[in-house]
Amino acid sequence: MDRGWKIRGVMIALVALGSLYLLVPSYYYFKLPASVRNEKGALEKVLPRWAPDKKLNLGLDLQGGINLVMEVDLDAALAARANNRAVEMQDYFQGKGLTGVVAKSAGEEVQLTAPAGKFDQMIKLADDYEDMRRVTSSGNSVTFAFRPQTIERLKSGAIEQSITAIRNRVDKFGVAEPSIQRQGSNHVQVQLPGFKDPEQAKEFVGKTAQLEFRIVNDEDQTAAKLTLPPGIHLDWEGTHSGKSPYLESKDQKLLTDFLKDKAPAGYVYMLERVEEPGQPVHYRTYLLADKAALTGEYIIDANVEQGQNVVDNTPHVELEFNQRGAKLFDDLTKKNVKKRMAIVLDGVVNSAPVINEEIPNGRAQITMGGYKAPNEILEEARLLARVLKAGALPAPVTIAEQNSVGASLGPELIHDGAIAVLVGAALIILFMLLYYNLSGLFADIALVMNGLIILAALALFGASLSLPGIAGIVLTLGVAVDANVIINERIREEIRWGKSPRTALQVGYDKAFAAIFDSNLTTVISGVVLYQYGTGPVKGFAVTLVIGVVASMFTAIVGTRWMMDWMVAKRPDRLSV
Repeated sequence: MDRGWKIRGVMIALVALGSLYLLVPSYYYFKLPASVRNEKGALEKVLPRWAPDKKLNLGLDLQGGINLVMEVDLDAALAARANNRAVEMQDYFQGKGLTGVVAKSAGEEVQLTAPAGKFDQMIKLADDYEDMRRVTSSGNSVTFAFRPQTIERLKSGAIEQSITAIRNRVDKFGVAEPSIQRQGSNHVQVQLPGFKDPEQAKEFVGKTAQLEFRIVNDEDQTAAKLTLPPGIHLDWEGTHSGKSPYLESKDQKLLTDFLKDKAPAGYVYMLERVEEPGQPVHYRTYLLADKAALTGEYIIDANVEQGQNVVDNTPHVELEFNQRGAKLFDDLTKKNVKKRMAIVLDGVVNSAPVINEEIPNGRAQITMGGYKAPNEILEEARLLARVLKAGALPAPVTIAEQNSVGASLGPELIHDGAIAVLVGAALIILFMLLYYNLSGLFADIALVMNGLIILAALALFGASLSLPGIAGIVLTLGVAVDANVIINERIREEIRWGKSPRTALQVGYDKAFAAIFDSNLTTVISGVVLYQYGTGPVKGFAVTLVIGVVASMFTAIVGTRWMMDWMVAKRPDRLSV
């Protein structure tokens, strides 16, 4: 057999073995009792060290839990932003020597009233706010409103802030595999698999994130003197004061419990969640002042900016404080130059940048660094900006919809869905075997491999398998053999025309490829559109459909072709189709 046949064989073997490898965590996950599957750390205790860390997740409809749809009050968010702007503008006028101006908010607008003879000066200073425009003017009073593009940015930011705050709450509470995503223009869908108490869920999800700035103590060596239990290890990092110790662990609870009451007087240990490419999630410590030097209530805005020159265009986050916050931030940075300042959200350290110099103007810049791709740095900057604004501008959130999936419904759906997949696959396998003989058997083997690839891909991407997703798998298995049917019929036609088995095989695959590719491409496009614009259940269906179609292309064109080449090489006198 030729070299190409061997290469294809190695490729098929690698895909099959890779799929089995990716499904190892899922195997151990489903071996766990249902009552403990969603406990954090339960899977890690039984999972082999060589296994990947991603598994096939079950959707809310299959394992039970809580589904909440949170409505973000965007009008209230804009009104709060207008109120902050009114206070900010009045402070700004006073700082410029223009006293006596009255600034007050009315809904999403800001009304300014100037003392006699100072109207023109007030207007000139007010025009410094480029994100606002004059809408009405009467006597010594003028009304400003945010520009349309600013309103859209603030609304979008309010949704993103709410998602970030909710995600931090859910992660802190310890719910495994939550799903938190935007739904429509002003809603956030929160799915908590395995969670049973809806009132408790509403209580912790609806709270507002708390943002704090705390100075890091890099000089204390307490962490290096502790006797560490298994699962926690000591590491060092270079700082302005030399080598600073910190502790690391993959188990957040273990690290938190161990550090209780171990911080020196006046300080507290807090953790940062660390995610690095190719590495499991772990947590590290920071020793921080026990009292926050500044809180997020003073931040007016936080946005991602790019560097102003070609040499250094690293993304960074621009912070803007109100007048009181600017004074506090000035004092804080002046006293702590060259030290690190931890940005803490909901008791978790988000980042700890170094204070390079005093910052007196009420604006701060956090530069994003690290040896990462530019798009990853930009995404980190966007995330950090959302985190900062989550504390600065919390939008009111209410429960718009709530429902629970019972513990008994999930297993029933899993059972029925599994039966549907098995019955459908069995009927397809039987038909192909009876109608196409040995080549039908090859198609059946490819069908089994197709199902294996679908499940492995879902595990690799961390997707959740839901009831609509099972429907997508059933449909995919049904149409997966279409390619083999087209190929086999084309080969039969070539044989009827007197072609030799090897030639018929070659021509059959070559001429069938265009039709197979076109039909599958249109299906993939449909699936992508469904995923882009559909809601949760529709997205679950679309994901399995697209993965299944791509997998069926591989198994039909590469997998069955390899087996058919083997059959022709072994029995050149007969092609069984």
